[in-house]
Amino acid sequence: MAGIMGIFKALLGKCETKELDPGLWSLENGTLRVKLGQVSELSVKGGAVYMRGKGLDVPVLIIRTEDDRYMAFASKCTHGGRKIDHVPAESKLRCCSLGHSTYDYDGNVIKGMAKGPIAKYATEISGGDLIIRL
Repeated sequence: MAGIMGIFKALLGKCETKELDPGLWSLENGTLRVKLGQVSELSVKGGAVYMRGKGLDVPVLIIRTEDDRYMAFASKCTHGGRKIDHVPAESKLRCCSLGHSTYDYDGNVIKGMAKGPIAKYATEISGGDLIIRL
């Protein structure tokens, strides 16, 4: 049953990564500020969330890597425009489509039909918030 559900999710472009509550982040002058201490998904290594709307041109995926780094990427596959999911056990990112184009943590294509890399954004922690420079 899980295999069939996975196929339907891929057909619909559904990711496993949850959307971050809009009240936990803000966008101002090309800088995202995330209230890190209030995001339970990022309190564990391998966690991930995405944000959309509120003036963002494309959704943004935030991950906490297994080696405890925060990274942010444009969550839009360069093949079909579907969102990107985090695959923590494999230290990679994957398109939420049937093609499953995959990317490394530098945003470069590893395999699949993606036409190029995805944008990777600079991150830093300041005053308990995660700052992402778009």
